[in-house]
Amino acid sequence: MKKSLQAIVLTCGALAALHTGVVLAQSFPNKPVRMIVGYPPGGGNDLIARALSNRLAEIWKQPVVVENRAGASGSIGADLVARAAPDGYTLLLTGTSHLIHGASSKKVPYKAVDDFTAVSVVGSAPMVIEVYPGLPVNNVRELIALAKTRSLNYGSAGTGTSPHIAGEMFARMAGVPMTHVPYKGSAPAQTDLIGGQIDAVFQVTQSALPSMKANQVRGIAVTGRKRLSELPNVPTVAESGLPGYTMELWWGVLAPANMPAATLRALNEGVRAALASPDVQRQLNSAGLVVGASSPDEMLKVMRSDFEAFAKLSRDAGITAED
Repeated sequence: MKKSLQAIVLTCGALAALHTGVVLAQSFPNKPVRMIVGYPPGGGNDLIARALSNRLAEIWKQPVVVENRAGASGSIGADLVARAAPDGYTLLLTGTSHLIHGASSKKVPYKAVDDFTAVSVVGSAPMVIEVYPGLPVNNVRELIALAKTRSLNYGSAGTGTSPHIAGEMFARMAGVPMTHVPYKGSAPAQTDLIGGQIDAVFQVTQSALPSMKANQVRGIAVTGRKRLSELPNVPTVAESGLPGYTMELWWGVLAPANMPAATLRALNEGVRAALASPDVQRQLNSAGLVVGASSPDEMLKVMRSDFEAFAKLSRDAGITAED
């Protein structure tokens, strides 16, 4: 009799917990949600966050407020989210740069993977290798050949950033010396490329497209596995002279660690629904993103794999991010 009673109590407890989870998922969110961006307004991360948050607000019937907490290569915003309560009301819109900075900086106060909950990937995009129009190269093969005969340099958004990592990977795989010129952001690097102060830039797509369309720079390759729909005539690095090379950036939504399963499920479903919106897809496609959601587990797998690869490259190349 006691065993039967105990079984009943345990069963009731399990049902109550299940009911609580269902109610939580159904009621979330019941107040405004903050989406933190670790960079200034107007940049790629900010654009993605605002397109996503506007649709999420419609879906959830609650405000989803984008907050720009810029500084320290995104780590100020990331640290705010890492320290927040795991209740789903404080999210981080970030991407590959979050892992690169976490792998190459000695000053970040959090663990780039373990102190966060993966919610969903939002989209991905390759970078573009752009060269100064006066440089006598039209493809990757010619760029490598020229780098073997004279000293070439490439600019990036800063030491330890995605473009820096992409350039270092390229130089190492091609077996050519290329001098890295760090800037404080993509915009000044792009300006100096247009002016001929540097030879090349490994540029994020959002920053590359306007200059390419205006014929101010020459795009010779994209770093992804396949060509970009917005640049159908620009080949991949792998098909134009350096087989095996790929570097794709992704963006996604993170939350604090230890997120309850029901809340995580509600967040993932919300992001998926937002990304299914034709308007959101149009906005993100225009920024050069290939839109695509993921499960939390799929995103976490990508994060762990990327973090290990970036940590190894940073160690081997002696790259220490600037904070």
